Amino acid sequence: MGLNHSFQLHYDHTQYFHLIGGGNETVTANYYWDCRQRTGNYCLFQYTIKGQGHLQIGDSHYTLKPGDAFLATIPGNQIYSLAPDSINWQFIYLEFSPHFIDQWHQMTQDTPILNFKEHPVFVKNCLALNQIGLQNTFSDYFENTSRSAQFFFDLLRISQHTHQSAQDKYPEWLIHYRQWLDIHYDQDISLEDAADIFNKSKYTLIKVFKYYYQQSPKQYLIDLRIKKAMRLLIEHPELTVKTVAQKCGFQSANYFTKVFHKKTMYSPLKFAKENTLHDSSVHYFNN
Repeated sequence: MGLNHSFQLHYDHTQYFHLIGGGNETVTANYYWDCRQRTGNYCLFQYTIKGQGHLQIGDSHYTLKPGDAFLATIPGNQIYSLAPDSINWQFIYLEFSPHFIDQWHQMTQDTPILNFKEHPVFVKNCLALNQIGLQNTFSDYFENTSRSAQFFFDLLRISQHTHQSAQDKYPEWLIHYRQWLDIHYDQDISLEDAADIFNKSKYTLIKVFKYYYQQSPKQYLIDLRIKKAMRLLIEHPELTVKTVAQKCGFQSANYFTKVFHKKTMYSPLKFAKENTLHDSSVHYFNN
């Protein structure tokens, strides 16, 4: 581990989206984080300054180069580490309260990696926000929320622009197919159903979807259902495993438990117990 400067912020009022922690690091070895095993409930932004990092989302792998950033929700399905062929990785990270976590999660789906080389003003503001956090020089909670909200909406605008530019290259039917999966994930849907609705062969659905999204429709749907289940278990720990399974499109509680354990390395009950919804203002950071 190399240079490491981090901060955490505490407030009595936590009703608005705000910065709760962050820092900057230069890592040289033994840096590995699996978001499936992290506790808490917050949004992460990590921006590469020098060197390279490695990001894994499901079966997809990405190299994080200078100017690249990735977004994650905690808990989530991202795994990130120092790139195998990189000597070091220098980055800053910012962690925010979960008030916009649904929108944040959607950004992680639409744009797994964002490049900010064409957005120098955003990068400047990002670095400034991190520095203010490190020096703890917010005048009060409301300055924090104001700056954090501006950061979020600037990030959302860039993400949507990047996503739209990519979508312009996608077949229109494929975009509708993914939206259909996002809407009907809680139902007993099949590849045959999709083939009938979108007038495509099952082979075409799988081949084209995997080409553009780096995973099969089945893998995408399972990942989506598990993420929805993780959120339910955190926000509604009183729900039974069977109820969570049904609400997320799994027809069998046993199958749901098996898949959940494979994806998160926790049973649903253990995950719910260890990830009780924390007050985001008192989260301790060990990034």
